[in-house]
Amino acid sequence: MTRAHSMLVASCLAFLALAALAPTVRASEDLDLSYITADAVAAVVLHPKDILASPQLEMLPTEVIGAVGVDYLGVDLAEVDVAIGILGMAELAGGQPGLGAVLHFAKPYDSKAVQAKLGPTTVEAKVDDKTYYKPKNRGGFGYYAPDDKTLVVGTEIQLRSMVAARDVDSQLIKLLKQVDTHRSAVAVLDVASVRPFINLALSQLPQLPDPLNEFLELPQLIEWLSLSIDLREGFAIDVTLAGADAVAAEEIKELVERARTLAKQFVETQLIGQLSTSDSAIDGAMAKYLRRVMFKLLDAVEIKQQDAEVQIALFRGDFMEAVGAVGLAVVMPTLQTAREAARRAQSTNNLRQIGLAMHNHHDAFKRFPPPAIRSKDNKPLLSWRVKILPFVEEMELYKEFHLDEPWDSEHNKKLIERMPDLYASPNVPDEGRTVYLGIAGAGTFFDPKLKDGLSIRQMIDGTSKTAIVVEADPERAVEWIKPDDWDYDPDNPMAGLGHLRPGGFNALFADGSVHFISNAVDPAVLRALFSYAGREVVQLPQ
Repeated sequence: MTRAHSMLVASCLAFLALAALAPTVRASEDLDLSYITADAVAAVVLHPKDILASPQLEMLPTEVIGAVGVDYLGVDLAEVDVAIGILGMAELAGGQPGLGAVLHFAKPYDSKAVQAKLGPTTVEAKVDDKTYYKPKNRGGFGYYAPDDKTLVVGTEIQLRSMVAARDVDSQLIKLLKQVDTHRSAVAVLDVASVRPFINLALSQLPQLPDPLNEFLELPQLIEWLSLSIDLREGFAIDVTLAGADAVAAEEIKELVERARTLAKQFVETQLIGQLSTSDSAIDGAMAKYLRRVMFKLLDAVEIKQQDAEVQIALFRGDFMEAVGAVGLAVVMPTLQTAREAARRAQSTNNLRQIGLAMHNHHDAFKRFPPPAIRSKDNKPLLSWRVKILPFVEEMELYKEFHLDEPWDSEHNKKLIERMPDLYASPNVPDEGRTVYLGIAGAGTFFDPKLKDGLSIRQMIDGTSKTAIVVEADPERAVEWIKPDDWDYDPDNPMAGLGHLRPGGFNALFADGSVHFISNAVDPAVLRALFSYAGREVVQLPQ
């Protein structure tokens, strides 16, 4: 895909993303659409002066926003009555989509200030006896000043098309006449016109989880969409998704309702779920708060069908309430992501320490530790995790074990509560139990038949291609001294893995490296990584 296609698709998908989660209203007959070009597929209509003067936005940095306009264009954006931005297709073949904007001011602006800002990067040009200033460099912006209250800016080809524009009868103009552009902000996208580009982008996406695959049908069903924000009375966010007919609209409505259900499941399992497993009172309270607020917001979304349109009222209320809701929606996933990143990093470090201890054991005994410390009659008594204690600076603890007694003997079981920190997963606050389990099964590093442990020389596949310890699922956790590990099933190599953290699990390899393995990994790759002498040719998953 070219950079141009990527930019266009990104712009279009942004519209779709906002809509996935407005009723059609009165036409906007007073909106000046004379500069909208026939190739335009998307438009945004703003009322900057009203927006920046709104009492609901008095706590926002409106002075800074105004200064941005002065700094870049030489005009105060707070004096713009109406601004219309468009996305056009004319420049796509030249390397980028066309961008343009028409600014209508409440009073005459300072043309000299505009010339001072944009003049050095533009050059005079003409089209149909109209003088405008095109950008000198590809990707830059030029401008056209038809009168002292109107300023047109845009990329080279888009600006030329806007200056030369005649009254056209495009689908986008019909849509702009149909929706209520008197609202504070309105965005409209002609989905049908850019569907080939959207389909191209979707075809290059990696495999999506099954619950999300059904939503790939939305771009095929939606003909156009609009998103509007209104500050005139309270704060309102509305979306309209239009299908080709009522049948298509009914399918769209079902998918939107399904999206709300999945959103609730995501909040419950991913956001609230991780907080609920914590032993922190603050995390527990945050989980209750998150459930209360997020479910209230999702339940308040109104989804209605009217003929070929699906009208979605996303939010109705006070602006600060909306800011709090949006802030919660943004901050909580970010917080959870940061917490999970810290846990994953800590777990990776734990596994590396275990790997280093394995190699120190090999240096001392010419073999890696066996699956278990065994009795004279060959019965497993204690885990390999006990065997490597001297190599993780826990010699004193190691000396306290009765190595000729089983793990749950009266003496040994008292030592369970003294589990070293490196065996404690930050994702499982369970004292005395660990999810760092050896891979046990025929042909694996901890094959039960290996009474004395493996030597590096026996590892035909190589130490860098052989996984030896995994993060098992929380329900697979075992007492750390118990000679029990993760039983590898060749028919289902993911059984008991991939649910400790989002997306996959950490695995320690025999060379001491740690790799994150995705839940989407090919089972054949896992089978190869879990064997030490299978002679498979395999690439480590990225």
